[in-house]
Amino acid sequence: MTNQVRPQPIAAEIQAFVYCPICTHTVEGTIVSTGKTAKVKPGQKCSRCSSSLDPAYILRPAQAA
Repeated sequence: MTNQVRPQPIAAEIQAFVYCPICTHTVEGTIVSTGKTAKVKPGQKCSRCSSSLDPAYILRPAQAA
């Protein structure tokens, strides 16, 4: 048997609109997209209330058409 190593998916950082659960506003943040999953980049703060955006919901990526 040979050891086969899976290639790691490429992580891409994208600007997106995320929903802050503390102040209930939509703010801009950075998300990290790896393969099929996307998560808010850890360590970001909300621009309105300065709370952590780690548990924020991703609403839509800020991409041009």
